Amino acid sequence: MNATDKHINKFLTLFHTFENSLNGEKSKPFHEWRRTAIDRLQQLSFPRRKDEEWKYTPVTRIVSPTYSVPPQAKLTKEQLEQTQVKNLDALRLVFVNGQFQPEISDAQSLPQGIQMLPMSEASNQKGFRSLIEELLIDTTENGEDPFVTLNTAFSKDSLLFHVDRNAVIDHPIHLVNINTREDQAFFVNPQKLFYIESGAQVTFIESYQSTDPEAVYFNNVVNRVHVGANAKMHHYRLQTESPSAFQINNTDIYQGRDSVYSHYNVDLGGRMIRNNLNAFHQGENVTSNFYGGFMGRNEQHIDSHTLVDHRVPNCQSNELYKGILTDKARGVFNGKVIVHKDAQKTNAFQQNSSLLLSDHAVMDAKPQLEIFADDVKCSHGATIGQLDEESVFYLRSRGLTDQKARETLQTAFLLEVMDLVPDPALREHMGQLITNKLAEAAPHL
Repeated sequence: MNATDKHINKFLTLFHTFENSLNGEKSKPFHEWRRTAIDRLQQLSFPRRKDEEWKYTPVTRIVSPTYSVPPQAKLTKEQLEQTQVKNLDALRLVFVNGQFQPEISDAQSLPQGIQMLPMSEASNQKGFRSLIEELLIDTTENGEDPFVTLNTAFSKDSLLFHVDRNAVIDHPIHLVNINTREDQAFFVNPQKLFYIESGAQVTFIESYQSTDPEAVYFNNVVNRVHVGANAKMHHYRLQTESPSAFQINNTDIYQGRDSVYSHYNVDLGGRMIRNNLNAFHQGENVTSNFYGGFMGRNEQHIDSHTLVDHRVPNCQSNELYKGILTDKARGVFNGKVIVHKDAQKTNAFQQNSSLLLSDHAVMDAKPQLEIFADDVKCSHGATIGQLDEESVFYLRSRGLTDQKARETLQTAFLLEVMDLVPDPALREHMGQLITNKLAEAAPHL
């Protein structure tokens, strides 16, 4: 038995503990999906460094700890207030250690045109069951990704968000995911399905954070998104996990004709983070926007893999990721754009730029274009460098200290991505998160 099989067996054992905690849920249809997923897991293995897609990210660090079932926990009033985004009139849905907290959430205030249903309930309704099966088909019988399969096996407070045809949801929906410090590391599996009908418009925000900087847990996230014809979705991810936490985030987006999906990401926390963000174009005139900013210090590891699959003509995609690494931190950007033979008139742009502020920091950048059509406009690029000392000197000549000059240039470097955020309150909030992170690191730079 190899090491990865031993780790699989640990999760199989944990599943029995998890299943025994479900009580009446074991008889519901959704639990059959869980069982199918755990059976599938026994046929899979966790990725190794020899796997091309995981060559820079050692999975054994994530799966080696002995995890427990997430414990129940409550937030204090002060902790809840810290989850708010200043000047943003959003509806909050709060999850503590992966468990939905209806008493401190705005579930009853959701406007007309959007429904939020527990997956266990939606799976009993004929119309919604078909949507769930459509979006989760790769997580059970035929799944190849062990983390996605694990997510379905251990999912508990999974939710389906359904936005009605032509509905315009004015208030952003903020999904607050917060974890506490416990005696033993635990395993959380947030699972959300977003089904946006044609002509609809909506904004979702996902934030990931902890009440304690020493909290140890593994957040194994799966999102499945359907954006219908002529629909628009803004999707924000604000990641400030505990410095001892792990997160793997798998988000797949399926877009219909004339739709626009925009993803805005900021990665600042966590010990080891892996993001898989994949967009699949299923109709003409689709637009996909991926924008990300990240900063790593100490021994943080932040790995972002993106895929835009151009399958049909007249579509466009835009990607801009910028990061700063210091100490012994490591960053990875692997962006792949595939333009299929029939995807003529594709316009695809991809850029990754990083600053290394330490001799021990490492950045691996691998932009990729696979083009099988001849009438396209595609470009990609990657830059890895250090601060421009002439710019530092210029700012110092204007009265700034050396440290302040460097902080100013670093902030400006990352805020270029945040300038693409359309909502002023979120733009300011994301900028403040970055500024705070840079201030924490400043004495060590």
